[in-house]
Amino acid sequence: MSVVIVVKVSEGLVLAADSAATLTGRVRTPDGNFEEGVLQTFYNAKKLLQIGTDIPIGVLTWGQAYIGVRTIESLVREWEYNSGWQSLEVFREKNQDQQYSVKACANELFKHLKKAHQEEFGKIDIEQQPGLGMIVAGYSEEGFFPEVWRFVIPFDEKISNQRPDMNGKPNFGASWFGITEPIIRLHFGRDEGVIQILSEKFDISKEELHDALRSLEYQVPFAQMPLQDAIEYANYMLNVVIGRFRFVIGPELCGGQIDIAAITQREFNWISRKTWKLV
Repeated sequence: MSVVIVVKVSEGLVLAADSAATLTGRVRTPDGNFEEGVLQTFYNAKKLLQIGTDIPIGVLTWGQAYIGVRTIESLVREWEYNSGWQSLEVFREKNQDQQYSVKACANELFKHLKKAHQEEFGKIDIEQQPGLGMIVAGYSEEGFFPEVWRFVIPFDEKISNQRPDMNGKPNFGASWFGITEPIIRLHFGRDEGVIQILSEKFDISKEELHDALRSLEYQVPFAQMPLQDAIEYANYMLNVVIGRFRFVIGPELCGGQIDIAAITQREFNWISRKTWKLV
């Protein structure tokens, strides 16, 4: 599983992700029976990637960590190689009359990953297919403000703008995906479990409860937040989720090193990044 976060502020974007990837399957129980469970957890999965070597666009991925025998990074790099997104130089050679854009990148990745997902899981009922979520975010070639596009395979038919402009002004803020319950508890002062319990016990609609508890939400001034503070905010929120899975009973579904990148109009900057090493 995963937890990823994207923070959009006026100075740029922050993308952040944990590094845990779980393999699930049939596990033998002490009484000799089998049930679905976690077979293994790896703590070095790459869920935050830069597109090319010098393009100010990045991707975050959550949900399914593998399609068949391939990691999501492997499939993204294959698309880069075949489509000419390895670098600005290669892109311009292959697309002489075209400017790069975040939306075009998201659309192309969506089609590439959807095809790979369909080939691997297409014979399974769609409700039973594993979900693969992706954020594609950054700056288009002549864009002043960053863009955030999202899709979830196999359930979405097209990509969607995660933070479209509101009343002609940029929509700044934070979005998180994957295992987000600890963030929601902290940020909004409630979770869906509480909403469900109160709704059933007191015969109140969930909409009424959401409205009643809205005053508990922390107010964070994202529009005025400097990029450095957005970096620290993203790191803090991911550590909240990782800490929950480290200390609460149950499988450690989130964990490992936090990868963080900050994207501006001019460049993709790694703030924290895993490297190959011997432990």
